[in-house]
Amino acid sequence: MNDALTAHISTAVADCMSRSSYLRGPQTQAFEEEWAEFCGQKFAVACNSGTDALTIAARALQLQRVHVQANTLPLTAIGLALGGAKVEICEIDGDGRIADDLADCIPVLLFGRVPLPNARTAPLYDAAHAHGWKPPEKSSAAWSFYPTKSLGALGDAGAITTNDPALAETMLEICGRDDQMRHFQQITSRIDEIQAAILRIKLKHLPLWLEQRKIIGELYNSRLFQLGITLQGDSYHHIYAIRSEGREALREHLLTHNIETKIHWEQSLNQVAGPWTTSGDYPLAEKWASQILSLPIYPGLSLKDVAYICDVIERYFETAKVF
Repeated sequence: MNDALTAHISTAVADCMSRSSYLRGPQTQAFEEEWAEFCGQKFAVACNSGTDALTIAARALQLQRVHVQANTLPLTAIGLALGGAKVEICEIDGDGRIADDLADCIPVLLFGRVPLPNARTAPLYDAAHAHGWKPPEKSSAAWSFYPTKSLGALGDAGAITTNDPALAETMLEICGRDDQMRHFQQITSRIDEIQAAILRIKLKHLPLWLEQRKIIGELYNSRLFQLGITLQGDSYHHIYAIRSEGREALREHLLTHNIETKIHWEQSLNQVAGPWTTSGDYPLAEKWASQILSLPIYPGLSLKDVAYICDVIERYFETAKVF
C-alpha cells in the first residue's frame, strides 16, 4: 500500500519540511477534522500512539476503576492504568467478548469485531482494530495508527474521538498544548505533522481498503465454516483469526506451504504480570490463547491467494480428520 503512494507521501513530507511545520500545524488540524468525520464524531484529538490514546482518554474521563477482557493485548490495560484507572481483568465468553456486563467495562473491538446490538454502551472503547466503526453518540473511542493497522502511519500515531467539546479540550490539554498546561496533566503526546500528512493521504483510500478486507474475510468465512474451526463474525477484519484445537499442527502445516500466520496473543492477561488485578480462574481466556490463529489478510492479497490458503487448510483437515 505504501509503495503505491510513495510519490504523494514524498510530496507531503517535503511540504512539511519546507514550512518548518512539525507539531500541531495545519496537517494535524486537518487530519483531526477528517478522522472525526470518518468516525461519525465531532472531535478528534491526535496523539503519539494508541496506548497514549487510552491513557489520555482515561485521564480526561477520570476513570477510577475499569474492567478489561482477558484476551486483549496487554497495552490496552497498561494504557488505562497509566491514565489512573485501577484495571481488573474479566473472563471472556465463548465468543471471545468480555463476559461481565458491567458499567465500568472498556470493550476492546478485538480484530475489528463490532459490539453486539444488545451490549451496554460504554464510556470508552478500544477501537484500535476497528477502523470504519462508528462509536455510539455518547461514547469516546481510542484509535491506533500503528503501521500495521488498517489505517497505518509510517511510525507511531493514535487518536481519541468524542462528541463532547469540553472533553476534547481536556484531551488536547493532556496531549500537551504549547500555550498552556493545567493541573500538571500534560504528558506531551502529540502526533507530528509528517505522520498527520501521511495519514490524510491514506485516509482517502481507507474505504476501498476496508472493502477489500471485507471481501477477503467473507471468502474465508464461506470456505472455512464447515471445517470445525471457529470463525469470526461481523467484523472490520483488521485481523482474521480462527480458533482450532490443533493450532500448532495447523500452523506448522501452513508454514510448510509458505503461508505465514501469527498468534494474537499467546497468553491471556491473567497469565502475564502487569498493572492489573485478577480474580478467580480464566479457563475460557486461556483456552482462547491456546487456539487462536491469525491468517493473512491485507489489501492487495489476491483472492487467488486466499483460495490457495483455504485449499491448504481444507486438505489439512481432510488428512488429519480433525473435526
